[in-house]
Amino acid sequence: MCIADGRITDFGQQASRELRSTRPSPTQDRELDAGEHLFFEGDARTHVFVVKSGWMKLYRTLIDGQRQVVGFANAGSILGLESDADHLNGCQAITDVTVRSMPIGKIAEICASDGTLTQQLLGQLGRQLGAAQAQLASIGAQSAEQKLASFLISISDLCGAPNDQAFRLPMRRGEMGEFLGLRLETISRQMSEFQRRGWIRMTSLYDCRITRREVLEELALGGEADDSPMRLAS
Repeated sequence: MCIADGRITDFGQQASRELRSTRPSPTQDRELDAGEHLFFEGDARTHVFVVKSGWMKLYRTLIDGQRQVVGFANAGSILGLESDADHLNGCQAITDVTVRSMPIGKIAEICASDGTLTQQLLGQLGRQLGAAQAQLASIGAQSAEQKLASFLISISDLCGAPNDQAFRLPMRRGEMGEFLGLRLETISRQMSEFQRRGWIRMTSLYDCRITRREVLEELALGGEADDSPMRLAS
């Protein structure tokens, strides 16, 4: 999986309006509290979901019982298309979440009635595949510093916080480490180092502001950190 860049909007609404006069709407909204599961590994895959608000994580249980986070999803991301029969991953809310669900059997019917939705689904699947491939490529090639820089830029962009605007990290340090293949201690140490060098500013455990985006972008591309004096964050 990947850090899913959400783009799906108005999931099935046009088709739902067209079908509503003769049958119940095929889409339903569901609210989940932080920590609640949308589905577990091995559950029958009966619905496709689009996140309307909030953040979710996808994880897989390893042979030793530990969890490996394989992706994060925010508003507009599509979930539930990763296998043919049963869910390969568990999906858990890491913030309060609202999702819209649609039965698998209705996808073809609704896409036939809603060309915009079809384009959005294909585009979203393509973006998620590309992000997953990029994540695989970075596992062995990037240093801990480079992985964290890439991750922070991605989350900042998904939170709509370009330049030096503040954003909130929705996940815990341990979940970041599980996704990046790094120990919790490494994540904590690197976050402290980024802040010490003036690249980011943390106003709380979860509230972050990137103050030297150009440095993080250079690291994300596989370059080295600029050791020139850092400007002070106001």
